[in-house]
Amino acid sequence: MLIIAEDKATYPPDGQIPNLETDDKAYAEIVTRIKPLLPADFEEQVVGRLTTWSASNLLRDQSFATWAEAVAAATKYAQGELTSATDTQRQRDKALDGDDRAKLNAAVGSTGRTDDPHITLRDKSRRWANCGMAAFQIREQLHNKGGEPVRRSAHTYGTGEGAVLQQALLVQPVSAETVLLLDCQFPQVHNFLIEVHHDGSRYLAQGYQGTYFAHWWLGLDNSYSGEPSAEIIDLRKRYGLGKRISSSEYATLLDGLARSISSDWQETANQWRKLPFNPDQQEIDGIRRRAESPTCMVEVFELRKPAVARAALGGGDVSLSELATRGLATD
Repeated sequence: MLIIAEDKATYPPDGQIPNLETDDKAYAEIVTRIKPLLPADFEEQVVGRLTTWSASNLLRDQSFATWAEAVAAATKYAQGELTSATDTQRQRDKALDGDDRAKLNAAVGSTGRTDDPHITLRDKSRRWANCGMAAFQIREQLHNKGGEPVRRSAHTYGTGEGAVLQQALLVQPVSAETVLLLDCQFPQVHNFLIEVHHDGSRYLAQGYQGTYFAHWWLGLDNSYSGEPSAEIIDLRKRYGLGKRISSSEYATLLDGLARSISSDWQETANQWRKLPFNPDQQEIDGIRRRAESPTCMVEVFELRKPAVARAALGGGDVSLSELATRGLATD
């Protein structure tokens, strides 16, 4: 496990960090916070090491007073791994023929970059196959391209607050120079992103774990797991493919979301087939078996410089979410 004493207020009682392999919300929040501490040359390796420490029950506990100390330790570990791999290569070079040596050089020198389609798909899955990470990756890309997303509010809507939820999702930017990103979360079920422009244009971006990447939803590729049903194809035509959602379709979406938190998970399951997420019977049956009460959390992020991000991502008359997804597909 990974323990960070300075985070004991966030993760009481002693700052034990959640399993970052499975808790995507915690992963996204923590990576955003510690990003300024990460070394540019080892960013992915350091985050990977911190994730491994948080997830392991076999390794000895890793305990640090601050995140700065934890990042320093993980960096040292990552650098040691690379040095070990390089030293091993030096020891074996003389025993290899030319073809084997070329393969080893390529493997060691890639440090995560590869043309192997299987590894490329694995890395794409890590970024996109989980719904929470898809929304996070879009925000992160817009941040990296100068869009300056600022978290304005966060509120969780519970049983009987459907009408208030509807009003929250009708919010629009106060200025034509800004754009809103509504990060909406049904706990342990789904996470989706609604992009809102001053003229009322709204776009839905999402991935769905084990089913499709954000790329498929936006119509950028065919990364659907298996054969898509007629229901999901229809929902993608109405709410996806990077198109602006019509006013009538958006009203239908808001009504379904409000009804989904009107009473219990039984009603959520009844609404799920109509919602533009994953109308699969197995998923619906799983939702029906959930305990406690359904809620919907909405985090509002304001993009203060969307024009800057749009230009950096190549421009075009499409949503920023689509541009961000396209950009990350080539990173």
